[in-house]
Amino acid sequence: MTVPAIASVLVLVAALGQSDSRSFAGTWTLIIRGQTLARLELTTARDGLAGQISLGAMHVNAEGEVDEVIARATNVTPLFDLVLRDGMLSFARKDGDDTDRFEMRVTGDTAQLAFLITEEFRQELKDSGIPVPKPVTLTRTRQ
Repeated sequence: MTVPAIASVLVLVAALGQSDSRSFAGTWTLIIRGQTLARLELTTARDGLAGQISLGAMHVNAEGEVDEVIARATNVTPLFDLVLRDGMLSFARKDGDDTDRFEMRVTGDTAQLAFLITEEFRQELKDSGIPVPKPVTLTRTRQ
């Protein structure tokens, strides 16, 4: 392969990576019965994505589906460890001394957000009779 051909391939690969980043960029929300449970803001940055999230408190039913907002999303926290791989964005946020981790997959103007839960926390939920939350659907409200 010639040097110009290699350069063209590298430009194409870089453009495809940006395209993936752009599909995640925007403001994403989860509103249940008129109350905002989650607001996620993602922007494209030179080295990928950057963002912040605001999460409220939720109740999950026996099947692990979020069915009620206990406290609306108000406090905003920055995201870190943003990694985009194979169409999946993983990221984290600090919540006091804890670190919450998430995975997100976008399909058009909706996205599935999964809460990544450690085995220790999974056991705490089980001991408390609380099912593990299933992924929730966010809607893009702003590009």
